[in-house]
Amino acid sequence: MNDKSLWRYAPPAGPVLSLLLIGLVLLSALLYYRSVRIQRFLEPALAISQPRNEFSKSIKLIFQREFGAESVKGLKVRAGSILMEKSFLFSGDGTLKASAQTDLKKISRIFLLLMDNEQTRSDISLVLIISRFSSGGTYMRYAAERTQAQRTAGFIQDALYVAEPQLAIRYGTYFVASAQPANPMEENRELIELRIIPSELLHIRVLEKLEKYAF
Repeated sequence: MNDKSLWRYAPPAGPVLSLLLIGLVLLSALLYYRSVRIQRFLEPALAISQPRNEFSKSIKLIFQREFGAESVKGLKVRAGSILMEKSFLFSGDGTLKASAQTDLKKISRIFLLLMDNEQTRSDISLVLIISRFSSGGTYMRYAAERTQAQRTAGFIQDALYVAEPQLAIRYGTYFVASAQPANPMEENRELIELRIIPSELLHIRVLEKLEKYAF
């Protein structure tokens, strides 16, 4: 059988091209439909996260201005919180390190700059200074460790005020020292957290972003 006889069984080129074009059109329509559905999902999700992302970004920018772009051992910013390992401030015997005064001064300036900015201040409800303690053992031990954690949180609050007195005079009502129980198995039980609690205005901005997707 020669090549010419084989070509007799090949389908006509016209219908084949038509089927290919129809397939491409259907594939394009399917991809467009999928992309529209993904876009309808992503746009509200981005609208929800944008105000919080902008708020977190402003905190990180001020943090980097004080401490530099390089990571600092025992200190980091995460999702609107400044996290400090206890060893970052305290020696093994519980006394304050010599370097802690400089570091606390920088942290105080971070919060003073945030509060001095009317936009970011309106997005802040409270700043919780949280010292964690183990929740295991007897109640007497629980109470003793809670008291010690509360003292640590209060000590750090006072140290921030001493480092930057205007923080206490002008914005002292925003700061609360707190002891929080932690599971003994949690990795962050040795962390001191300066947690920024968003205000209602930040939530309102999120709702305003979502308003155009309600109809």
